[in-house]
Amino acid sequence: MQRELSQKLRRSPSIPEIAEKMELNPVQIRELLLICRQPVSLDKQVGDNEDTQLQEILTESPEASPETYADQDFMRQDIHISLTELTPQQQQVLILRYGLEDGCELTLAQVAKRLNISQRRVRYIEQQALSYLRRCQTNLREYIVS
Repeated sequence: MQRELSQKLRRSPSIPEIAEKMELNPVQIRELLLICRQPVSLDKQVGDNEDTQLQEILTESPEASPETYADQDFMRQDIHISLTELTPQQQQVLILRYGLEDGCELTLAQVAKRLNISQRRVRYIEQQALSYLRRCQTNLREYIVS
């Protein structure tokens, strides 16, 4: 329908024009147009001089490959499983120190303040937890770069 109207009007039809022709609500047309977008070739030339291919712009670093995302997801799952072996306090310290839930790493002082314990105690709990994980959690060793 959109093509027919484009040919007839010799321009791109507006959403209200398409809605009127199809006897639908403009909101429905807007939703349908979002769903039915045509794919664009990655070889398409873009830029001011059309001297750049779209794929060059969209190419992500190797760090962002699907394999990397999968590895990161598996690592998150393994870390979560490993954390369940720790005490709740050890879990909380590691989660806060290394930003395992929100990506925001906290300092010893920030963790101490949040948990209402001393910095020395936070450091001790962190060392205990990491020591346990090093000894007992072989599933995390594959993620360590040697």
